Amino acid sequence: MRSLLVGAIALTGCHHDEQSSSRASASASASAAASAFASSARHEHLVLELNRARERWQGKPALGDCAVALREKADLELCQAANNALAELEKAPTAPAANALPVLADSALALTRLSQRVRYLSLEELSARRKAGDGGAPPSPSAGPQVPPLPLGKVLAAHEGQRAFELGEGPVARLMGTTIHLERDVVRHLGAYLEYDELPIRRAAFETVKRLRNEHPQWPLIDRLLREAALLEMDAGLKRELQEFSASGLPERSHPGGHSADSK
Repeated sequence: MRSLLVGAIALTGCHHDEQSSSRASASASASAAASAFASSARHEHLVLELNRARERWQGKPALGDCAVALREKADLELCQAANNALAELEKAPTAPAANALPVLADSALALTRLSQRVRYLSLEELSARRKAGDGGAPPSPSAGPQVPPLPLGKVLAAHEGQRAFELGEGPVARLMGTTIHLERDVVRHLGAYLEYDELPIRRAAFETVKRLRNEHPQWPLIDRLLREAALLEMDAGLKRELQEFSASGLPERSHPGGHSADSK
């Protein structure tokens, strides 16, 4: 009787071990399937982004004749440096990532330096137009019948529309629009490697982005790219590094978990 009881217990234990092993195997299979799906989806995104970049850069992007919009020697040098970087970038879409990353970095840096400068020049251009338009004198009151004032919302909308029209007129403003558009395209191309490529390439792209932000700290496009990459990253170590480096560029009161000096 005792031997039968021992046998039954042993049989039950074996059955329990088989169930545990089966559950563990099923869990591992599900995890592997989820990982494979994530890798497949990541690769599809990478192919889409690189195809888009290839089409963009094969269209021979250029900023045009810098001398049309710029006069100062230093400004012309910034524009020429950006044009030279774009010329190199036309060869990069079919290059391996290791060769493409330095070219993308050089292009992004040249374009953001130029865009920062032409933003300032476009504001100067707009200010000069306004001064020339009114001679610096306040508008004279109209002799005609008084018109009821427009609601504040319509006044602001009309002002923004006029400002957009004025900014779009001059050569500096046109150069600014082209430069900003190209800068966004370059950063997006760089982001394809940082967000969707294999882990070694993602790490190499991260090192490239770190160098860029260290050279040009005030860079909203790079800050946004780092936040997006941190959200998408599946590797725990790289995710933590992305989050920490992204947070390191925030103002002190904007750090996650921090409090504004005005908060109570």
